[in-house]
Amino acid sequence: MQPHSLKLGPDSDLIICIKEFSFLNNLYGYVSGVVGNLSKACIQCPGDQKVNIFEGNLEIVSLNGHFNKGVVHLHLSFADERCNVIGGHLEEGSIVKKGTDILLVSFENKTINISNQNSIKKQARVKAYILKSCPWSKRSLRLLDSLSIPHEVVLIENDKDFQKVNSLSNHETFPQIFLDDKFFGGYDELSKQAQFDYLNSFK
Repeated sequence: MQPHSLKLGPDSDLIICIKEFSFLNNLYGYVSGVVGNLSKACIQCPGDQKVNIFEGNLEIVSLNGHFNKGVVHLHLSFADERCNVIGGHLEEGSIVKKGTDILLVSFENKTINISNQNSIKKQARVKAYILKSCPWSKRSLRLLDSLSIPHEVVLIENDKDFQKVNSLSNHETFPQIFLDDKFFGGYDELSKQAQFDYLNSFK
């Protein structure tokens, strides 16, 4: 993984700057953090094709989503001067007021796109092998729960259990996430997939 810091000056277009940076540097990744403000925000709300425009002193609350060599999918939330928080799909025309710092993280594109055609009916496609005291195991389960992804949890309690799952994954760290009985990865891979498609391809 490689971090990148973007410092945007006044009158910069938020989405165009990320598009251009990822395209010129041939990058794939996601937005990790943002601090800044806007004079204008253009967003599309769920189920509404119209672009909504807001103007004023708008403080950026969050910016989430991914970029892929000039193609982006980003969600913006911001607060107006009365601290009302508004959010939606980021569109061109969202203009920086004083300045905005954005942290991007890029990585090699190994995301797996899987259709639901091979789903096992009435059975969770995701199986998570975990250790009881492992913080990364707990984070993985919280992530799966927060996105309503059906999953089966298998607690590794002894060497026999470990040898069994290790023979399937050839992997020694935990958690170990399997999709349709094929080893997918650990928490990092799960988190990256969540940034890409909210784990919808795991349902």
